[in-house]
Amino acid sequence: MSLGLAALLAWLLTVGLGGFMLRSWITRGGLRHQRATGEGVPPAVVFGHASAAVAGLALWLAYLGTGWRPLGWLGVTMVSGAICLGVCTVTLWTPYPVRPAPAEDGGATAGPGPAPTAPARAAGPLEAVTVTDEMIAALLAGPPPRRRQGQLLPLIPAVHGLAAVATFLLTVTATLLPVR
Repeated sequence: MSLGLAALLAWLLTVGLGGFMLRSWITRGGLRHQRATGEGVPPAVVFGHASAAVAGLALWLAYLGTGWRPLGWLGVTMVSGAICLGVCTVTLWTPYPVRPAPAEDGGATAGPGPAPTAPARAAGPLEAVTVTDEMIAALLAGPPPRRRQGQLLPLIPAVHGLAAVATFLLTVTATLLPVR
């Protein structure tokens, strides 16, 4: 398989995962939430990222069909732009420490606040865990917890990013090599 086709496959994987994430963001109300609150990633960044990736893919397909190097370099440029906007998207979506909001009365408090409580910690492998009747009743009353489904979801953006880097490297390499 040529490097151009390997780049195409990596690009299709990247676009497929990106399309899944974009669809999930839209259907879960990310676009409405951002427009209503102004928080999160601006839609221009998200849609610019997706548009650059799809436009680059179209240019790459044209390059593979014609072998005309300028189309290949335009595809590389578009995937570079998509990666830059993707890094912006990840940066804006990544949570960071937030300072607590100042008190409404100008920061003065009436007195010392409640005493800090010890953080809850999970029981270790040798520690006893108390199972109460309420816990058992709650488990029997509702459907079983579905933990397996969400365990792989954080891997989707990671694989998407790695596939984008692979796409970039393969497109640059394929464009540099002589056309056969």
